[in-house]
Amino acid sequence: MEIEDMDQTLEFLKQVKYFFENVDEIEKKLKAEVYGKDGEKEDYVHEWELSDLNVAEIMKWYKDGKKSLRERRIAKDKLDLINTIKPYINKFVTKGICAETDETIKNIETLRRNQENRQYTPRVVQNLKCAKKKKEAT
Repeated sequence: MEIEDMDQTLEFLKQVKYFFENVDEIEKKLKAEVYGKDGEKEDYVHEWELSDLNVAEIMKWYKDGKKSLRERRIAKDKLDLINTIKPYINKFVTKGICAETDETIKNIETLRRNQENRQYTPRVVQNLKCAKKKKEAT
C-alpha cells in the first residue's frame, strides 16, 4: 500500500474501521457456529450409541460426523484468532479509534472533493483562463 495514493489509503482506513467495529459480531457468529457444531457432535454420538445401523448407514454417519467435526474445527480456529486479537482491538476501541478513523475518512473524502474542484483566484492578472469566475450581479 502506498500512503500517497488516496484511493488505497481510503480503502485501508475503511478496512481498519470494519476490523474494529465488527469483531464482536464476528465473535458472536463464530460462537454460535461452534455451539451448533457441538450439538451436531452430540447428536452423532447418540446416533452411534442408540441406533442399530447397517454398513451403509454407518458409512454415512461417519462421513457426516467427520464433516461436522472439520467445520467445527475451522470455526474454533477462527474464534481462537478473534480471541487472540480482541485485547488489542479493545485497547484501541477504548481510545476512540473508530470515531477517529471515521473522521479521517470524511476528511480525506473532503480533501478529494476540494482537489477535484480546485479553482484559482488571480492576484494580479485577471484575464486568465484558469481564473475562478466571479458571480455576476443580475
